[in-house]
Amino acid sequence: MKWVLKSKHKNEEERTIALELQDEDGTFDANVRWDGCMEIHIRSKTEEDNVLIDTIHTCDLEGLITKLQGLQQACFDHFEEWAKNKS
Repeated sequence: MKWVLKSKHKNEEERTIALELQDEDGTFDANVRWDGCMEIHIRSKTEEDNVLIDTIHTCDLEGLITKLQGLQQACFDHFEEWAKNKS
């Protein structure tokens, strides 16, 4: 997945202090600060065609990725269908 730079925010010294990024299909966008903290927005549609926007706040992206990978593995371990789709 490629991320597109929507906007770059700079301080008085012209240092980049924040980025606004979006994935190519517009499903994800993120506001990322210089200190590693970020807000991630995830857009999805329900079966009734309602648009949902979920927001995740984190200052530990690597930790979040590790937790999500663990969640994915737990799903693979307990649902045959997930394990079949993994390969």
